[in-house]
Amino acid sequence: MKKAIKMALAGAVISGVFYAAPTAEAASYTVQKGDTLSKIAKAHNTTIQQLKQWNQLTGDQIYIAQTLTVAQTESAGKAESENTANKEVENELHNSISHKVIKGDTLTKVAKKYNTTVDQILVWNDLKTDAIQVGQQLTIKITNEVISEAPTASEVEEENNFKETADAAIEKQLNSEKTAPLTISAVSTEQYTKALEIAKQAIGIPYKYGGNTMEGFDCSGFVSYVYNNAGIKLGRKSSLQYFQQDTQKVQNPLPGDIVFFKNTFIPNISHMGIYIGDNQFIHAGSKGIAIGNVTEKYWSERFVAFKRLTTVK
Repeated sequence: MKKAIKMALAGAVISGVFYAAPTAEAASYTVQKGDTLSKIAKAHNTTIQQLKQWNQLTGDQIYIAQTLTVAQTESAGKAESENTANKEVENELHNSISHKVIKGDTLTKVAKKYNTTVDQILVWNDLKTDAIQVGQQLTIKITNEVISEAPTASEVEEENNFKETADAAIEKQLNSEKTAPLTISAVSTEQYTKALEIAKQAIGIPYKYGGNTMEGFDCSGFVSYVYNNAGIKLGRKSSLQYFQQDTQKVQNPLPGDIVFFKNTFIPNISHMGIYIGDNQFIHAGSKGIAIGNVTEKYWSERFVAFKRLTTVK
């Protein structure tokens, strides 16, 4: 159901105005294993919505060791109030919404829906091509009229069906594969050791969509770079292609094997990393090259399988 929302500017023109935010003091909390926003909010006598606002969270996802603001002093509250007022003025002049890509969407279709252009969407989202994927979030910036659309029942059903189809395909793929041997050759072991050294040296390198150099990586570009520099020849593909075409499942992963995840931004195989042992893996995430743990809630809910390149013997 579509609802048009008009933003009246009342003829106001604001030019060359800068707002200085007062210094804000806050109480912080470090996220522990087993924490949820609900649990943290209850412990600090606040609300989930307030936690999201203070920490600029767009969802309920939190991470172990993450520092959250859980209370603010009077001076911080005053600063927040003044900042909110400033932002409200700015938002009247320039607002934005998020569009979740559904099956059948194209940039042309999305641009027409929001009365904008493909070129503008490319700029707003730092896209290099017009290729988009189901589940991807697109930022749409609005200056005078916003059309906010909640997904229809048919769209929700279509997305759910797509997820079910993807899950069935993943299961079928894994069931069709032979399990890789428990051990690998001395040559491959040496290559894996080198791969892990290269991967760890890249920690901190920023995330870059489509990147496969030390200037920036995406997840599959990172795996490709590490393996190739360790002497394991690997062409540049997507996580889904590597999962379907180049790998086989393993029962007990070795450090250097690959770990695959689904539903990170599309309802299918959408992320990969290199296993380094003790449930940990190294990957190109949104914050750059970092180490994650498959037992953490976010990753455990999206974990699919450990696999090995079929060329590694």
